Amino acid sequence: MNKLILTSAIFLLQAARMFGQQYSAGSFSVKISETGQVVSLKNGKTDYVTVDSPGSLLQIVVKGQSLLPVKAGFSRENIILSYPGGLTAQIRVQQDPSYIVLTLADVSKGVEAVKWGPFNTTIADTIGNTVGVVRSASFAIGLQCLNKKTAGGVLENEEGAVFGGGTTATKKPFGSSLQAFTVNRSHDRMIKVWGRWPDVPVKAIPGGELQGSSVALFGCDPGQVLSVIKTITIQENLPYAKWKGEWIKSSSESGRPYMITTFSENNIDTFLNLAKRMGMAGVYHEDPFETWGHFVLKKALFPHGRKGFKACVDKAHAIGLRLGFHTLTTFITTNDSFVTPKPDHRLAQAGSGALSSDISPDTTEIAVSADSYFRLKSDLNSVRIGDEIVRYMEVTAQPPYRLTGCVRGAFGTKKAAHKTDDPVVRLIDHPYKVFFPDWELQKEIAANIARFINETGADQMDFDGHEGTYACGMGDLSFDTFAEEVFSGADHPVVYGSSRDNHYFWHINNYLNWGEPWYGGFRESQSDVRMANQPFYENNYLPNMLGWFLITVQTSPEDIDWMLTRAAGFNAGYALVLRQEALGNPGMDEIISRINTWTSAQRSHLFNAAQLQWLRNPNNDARLLQQGDKLYLQQFKKYDFSYEARVLQPGQPGSQRWDFESVREKQIPRVVIYATGDDGRVVNPVIEIDNFFHVEIPVTLAAGQTLMMGEEKDASLYDRKGKLIRKIAVNNGLPQLDAGKHSLSFDGTADVNSPLRLKIEIKLLNNEELLQH
Repeated sequence: MNKLILTSAIFLLQAARMFGQQYSAGSFSVKISETGQVVSLKNGKTDYVTVDSPGSLLQIVVKGQSLLPVKAGFSRENIILSYPGGLTAQIRVQQDPSYIVLTLADVSKGVEAVKWGPFNTTIADTIGNTVGVVRSASFAIGLQCLNKKTAGGVLENEEGAVFGGGTTATKKPFGSSLQAFTVNRSHDRMIKVWGRWPDVPVKAIPGGELQGSSVALFGCDPGQVLSVIKTITIQENLPYAKWKGEWIKSSSESGRPYMITTFSENNIDTFLNLAKRMGMAGVYHEDPFETWGHFVLKKALFPHGRKGFKACVDKAHAIGLRLGFHTLTTFITTNDSFVTPKPDHRLAQAGSGALSSDISPDTTEIAVSADSYFRLKSDLNSVRIGDEIVRYMEVTAQPPYRLTGCVRGAFGTKKAAHKTDDPVVRLIDHPYKVFFPDWELQKEIAANIARFINETGADQMDFDGHEGTYACGMGDLSFDTFAEEVFSGADHPVVYGSSRDNHYFWHINNYLNWGEPWYGGFRESQSDVRMANQPFYENNYLPNMLGWFLITVQTSPEDIDWMLTRAAGFNAGYALVLRQEALGNPGMDEIISRINTWTSAQRSHLFNAAQLQWLRNPNNDARLLQQGDKLYLQQFKKYDFSYEARVLQPGQPGSQRWDFESVREKQIPRVVIYATGDDGRVVNPVIEIDNFFHVEIPVTLAAGQTLMMGEEKDASLYDRKGKLIRKIAVNNGLPQLDAGKHSLSFDGTADVNSPLRLKIEIKLLNNEELLQH
């Protein structure tokens, strides 16, 4: 911005500040200009509003276009905003000692949505994108939506869904902005649903009008943010979730580690005892249901049904553990009674056509009146005609349109004859081979989950697949309504997680535990995702969580140390996926011991600031050593070298040599060779140390595999997911090294034209520090 434009902007803003109306909550004040701009966001004498982009109080959306107010009139408790075309909005203002409430009391007809803000600020240090709080070292400004119809975030689609990360607070070149919106759902609409299904007919719902949309604005010391939000939550009747008598946002219990497994009535004691030995908060069943929708338990696991599950819960509670279950929220499996043998007419639909002619129960080409809703291919490619579900291959390109390759009576529904003009309803589905409920059926599914919780006493669940609520076309309103109906329907406290973050749901959400173990080794699977999530949790006042980690029969105590190092650094929880076969892990007792040692140190806050920062780095390895009543943090150093085959002159050795240093006496290094690249192999690799130790390992190391030698004499070969392929006997174990400088040489037979590259890592104990209470 050039100097003249900036000077003009400052002059206009100063002029606007001379008029308008100011509203206060303690030392925080908001001033609205006579044109409806937010021209001041002040704490005492410090103003956090932006000079060149002051933002607006409320925008309205008409025919897809956002309109800014052109005039504002003020009375004691009301603001009347005027917009182009003679449109108006009335806002009721309530000033509380801690926050300011803005509520839409009335708005002109024909308005499709309203958008609160953006409230633009100069604060840029920390952006709580989901919770809706921006803060610097000295001050924080926040926005809280006060009901489900008001969604936190930027309005980007007709359905009112905030896909991806939250946008209640967003980073801007000038600092940050806070915003929210409400979509008018008081009339029938034709909109794109879930960002994929076009022109879906979405019916009006009771309470879908814009009136009542409401937000609270506050400003406070950064250390008081949670206290203010707690006050807003209680006074404005937002979901107030507690665990063990304490608000979940201030409870350390929300982020505790827990175990994930497939327990049953027969083996529950084994897993509960193991979880108790590990200091876990509870046990969570990863797949207990035969169907989703009515949530029928698997008979093989729970022959006594819900009574059997309740017996497991009672055993957990008896030893101080919680017991939970996994489901995918509103996903409806095709074997559920909402689908078969008679499909519920409230299954979510993308739209409908009609039969162009009568069909018999065996017709496999079905004539339809139009093609639009049948053109989009999906995983189940299904329509409902009366009480029959039909799968089809495709719809013909030209009229008369026909559904071809039809499979009649799909999913156990009954084949039947149907008449001309009978509706042909296109069902919304998903790659998980499931259907979804409409707005009304979604309420019944929420009640079914709450009933399961109440009948069994279960006290942990994840709203996994939470995005499935978008299928009914209500955007974030359906996301939040479903969660709140489960929350309010449960007759006892429950710990809730989710697959998605969301502003209103934040009040119900104990934790988000993102990061899965299925895509690589123990350390490698989604490691970047796990680390990247930590600032998000901290910015949004959520407990740090590292995600899921899979313990197998081969998982080593050193791998557990790597996870626990990160947990200590971030003061994070995690989930251990531990199935029946993992119980045979020969190092299980040592794994349990290390978990308890690290957890005790973490919860006792034994690490100083510098140590915590070091522990956060995923490239660093550490171990805790207990000697009598003293506990030491052992920090390891790793040297990384790269090797690739070269074109050699006659007689030239193929080995490559590197230097490294050991700072401690009498330690055996660990050498790890990672084979990277899309293809290639190295045969019979040779390691030499200090020109005297020589070992040739009789193995072919292929791309994606890892070879390791340490204190054991044998070498170990692993696949790309960290699974042990085999042990390899070698003629010499690695030598003990004295303190000082050393060298390592490596050689092996490899094709110089292959893309294979080797990363060779040497790991040595580097430092040992006494941890002080």
